Amino acid sequence: MNARILLPIVLLLGLAGCGAPFEVRTPDEFVALDAKHRRASDYEYRATSADGVVIAVRVEENQDRGALAFWSQAVKNRLLRGGYAIVSESDVRAKSGETGHQYRCGRDENGRTYDYWVTVFRTDDRVFVIEAGGRRDRFEPSASRVEAAIASFEIR
Repeated sequence: MNARILLPIVLLLGLAGCGAPFEVRTPDEFVALDAKHRRASDYEYRATSADGVVIAVRVEENQDRGALAFWSQAVKNRLLRGGYAIVSESDVRAKSGETGHQYRCGRDENGRTYDYWVTVFRTDDRVFVIEAGGRRDRFEPSASRVEAAIASFEIR
């Protein structure tokens, strides 16, 4: 094959593997933020509503191949140390089939109540943490859209 044809094909194949190792559907009434508008650089994805409800995804290496039970307990411990009350927890499933675990929490701060959901998925190589939160009076009307975004989560 001609080198002028082969090089662009190789470059395109290489680019196809780039990007986030997951897909998530940004809910209606939310906007996905690009990297320069994400507040914390450790988020691979961040979306916000006009009312300040946020959905974000962090991806960490699973170097020691920790099981979901390990990562779920680590997240739970961090939530409790951070002053969050765990309202409920449940097993969930990613659109791509992986089992995960979700914590729905609440916290009072400066006279206001905040809702904060944390969902954990893991593969042998990575740990995915989906965080969603906002003031309760603003979060509750968006809760079904947040649930749909989490249900749309697909690990590549």
